Amino acid sequence: MLLAVGILPAAWAQFQLSVVAAGAEQPVATVYDLGSVASGDATTAHFRLRNTSNATAMLTLLEVAGTGFTLSAGPSLPVTLIPQDAVDFTVSFAASVPGSYSAAVRADGVSAELAAEVVPGLTFQVETAVGPISLGSAVEFGSAAVGQGQTLRFDISNQTRLALTVPAIALSPGDFTFSGTVPTGALQPGQTVGFVVQFLPTAAGQRNATLTIGGRSYGLTGTGLTPDSPKPQITIDLPQAQSAKQGSVRVTLDRAAPASGSGTLSLVFQPAVAGATDPTIAFASGGLTATFTYGAGGTQASFGAQPSAAFQTGTTVGTLVFTAQVGGAALGNTVQQTVIIAPAVAGLTTVGATRSAASITVRLDGFDNTRTAAALRFSFFDTAGAVLAGPLPADAGPAFQTYFGGSDTGGSFVLEAVFPVTGDPARIASFTASLDNQVGTATTARTTF
Repeated sequence: MLLAVGILPAAWAQFQLSVVAAGAEQPVATVYDLGSVASGDATTAHFRLRNTSNATAMLTLLEVAGTGFTLSAGPSLPVTLIPQDAVDFTVSFAASVPGSYSAAVRADGVSAELAAEVVPGLTFQVETAVGPISLGSAVEFGSAAVGQGQTLRFDISNQTRLALTVPAIALSPGDFTFSGTVPTGALQPGQTVGFVVQFLPTAAGQRNATLTIGGRSYGLTGTGLTPDSPKPQITIDLPQAQSAKQGSVRVTLDRAAPASGSGTLSLVFQPAVAGATDPTIAFASGGLTATFTYGAGGTQASFGAQPSAAFQTGTTVGTLVFTAQVGGAALGNTVQQTVIIAPAVAGLTTVGATRSAASITVRLDGFDNTRTAAALRFSFFDTAGAVLAGPLPADAGPAFQTYFGGSDTGGSFVLEAVFPVTGDPARIASFTASLDNQVGTATTARTTF
């Protein structure tokens, strides 16, 4: 029994308690002072237990007992430590009532006293719709549309009889920023200063940040909402709703935009002739879609550097459908407007003829938006204006039907008619041509060679 009692203290003395600061170990004698901390703030100390013996030892006890002191980040017990091996743990301290505090830290064969001093501290509050409330570990900013701000004011008060220093105040990067200056320096008894934090969500959903005031950290939370996009309005500038014309489309908003944004303007052609296609119906910038943008507070959209989007009506009868959309189809902010291109007589845009020794070749460039062109007639005149021949009829209906059936250029066509000449072709000085479709007859002016 006496032998066992004599050996036991030697086994307990195998562990050495040290505090770790800046990577270096400082052995703890009997008392370690964590220093002064403001009321409500927290401080921590990093400790290490090392097996300083030449034999393997088992750690079965590690505890901290005392008001305000908490053991954290310690090892799972029991743990076996080989010679010179060590385990780390952390002690945290926080209390709200000023005064002196102490605790005991104990391990197998090792004990020490911990001390800390709580001094009067500053009071932190946040202004809410129901008045100021004490600042807790989390602050809720509520909801705000993307691009729109929500602010809260934070107050720092010195309710003690001593001048106290305002601690460093910082925000983690993100959707929360300081609005205005942040207080610094000394705060006299009874004095209050404040600062404002703005929540400006950049995306929908929950957004988070951390506000640090000295040794305290507060979680900031807000919810970004998809902005209530304004509804677009379409204005079409097309003096004549006919084929082979150019018009323009302007997009405006029904109210001032809450934030800058963009939308799309699309053009869809619904042909009256089954199966007809017309690639000439498009925006002047190319394609059937144009993107527009608008600024915060504005009502006028722009297409790049232009206030409107130019378009071509093509050469086929049908309906042009313009659709403007802002903020996605799910929001319902979509508007449509149509332009009907009615059937019309053929348009003969370029007329010319060439003369050879034995023939006259007439060329007609034009379009028939009904694709029903049929009968042709030509008349030829001498230099005095007298009729030399004509009107000479030609049934071009089958040729036109074959052409339009395989054409992918809308209602456009190029026609050449060759007329053999008996006698002197130089006597022929001018001509006229006419073309019938289901709407009526188109006739050229008298064209000279």
